[in-house]
Amino acid sequence: MGSSLRRNIRRPDFLKIPEHPRGLELDIYYPQYGFAIEVQGKQHEQHVKHFQFEKQLMCDQLNKDLCEKYCIVLRYVWYYEDPYIVIPEHLHELGLIE
Repeated sequence: MGSSLRRNIRRPDFLKIPEHPRGLELDIYYPQYGFAIEVQGKQHEQHVKHFQFEKQLMCDQLNKDLCEKYCIVLRYVWYYEDPYIVIPEHLHELGLIE
């Protein structure tokens, strides 16, 4: 998959708003299932040098609100969690896998 296509999938039209005309971004997005995953690094819960913490929190909340508005189920994988365990748990919870 080309980088342009990946970028378009990660920045769906519903995340393009006047404040962010290029669009906010989802880390993993499955539009056919109405499901997205955000991988949350340390900068999403505490101040980390080179990241703007308050801006990050505002974008996180905006992403969450827009996903809810457009009926996209948003789940999180935190930096301290094993994605090979957590992602299948989310998929199972949503009935996407057995």
